[in-house]
Amino acid sequence: MEWTLEDVEQTSKLYPDSFFIPPAKERRSQEVGRRVRLHFTLANPGENEPRAERMWVEITGFNQAEEQYTGVLTNQPVYLKSLKQGDSLVFEPQHIARTILQEGDRRWLADGEKMALVSRRCLEQGDAVCWMYREAGDNEQDSGWRLFAGDEEDSYINADNIFRVQVYEMVDRDASLLAPFKGAHGSAVERQDGDAAWEEVVEEE
Repeated sequence: MEWTLEDVEQTSKLYPDSFFIPPAKERRSQEVGRRVRLHFTLANPGENEPRAERMWVEITGFNQAEEQYTGVLTNQPVYLKSLKQGDSLVFEPQHIARTILQEGDRRWLADGEKMALVSRRCLEQGDAVCWMYREAGDNEQDSGWRLFAGDEEDSYINADNIFRVQVYEMVDRDASLLAPFKGAHGSAVERQDGDAAWEEVVEEE
């Protein structure tokens, strides 16, 4: 099979400090019509392909006895060829990586569904985002956030090393990004390493 659904409960147990999912009660009480995000793990990802495609599914039913949801894929896959938008799926609460957050939830971000430009360094194991700033977005889907490890050379900043990643996905990777992501346009923060506190960067006049 080209893909399998990731058991995010197990992944969260393996990486409790960096992989966050909704509480079990929330994942087991989603209603018909709500959207949830599932991780479709690629069986044999290519060199430039992700480990998984993260896509949204609209719930169409719930079998309480078997704790199984049915739903319809609302995204058009980029890497998976055996799936297409509108396909029906069966999944369980342990597959739900994210629910649609409502305004007022502490995890909610106004631009959480939009994209950020992220240095490859920030996505490599053992590295962290240590410098981030926000400018006006290039388009409606661009949050304006730019994330770096902080020590990239100018020559490193090119199309091969900068990726478009959803803001919420970056918070999934590192929960400490949630607070700075609430900043307005013009915000800039930095830290010494992944365990240090964020400090506001103020431009000298």
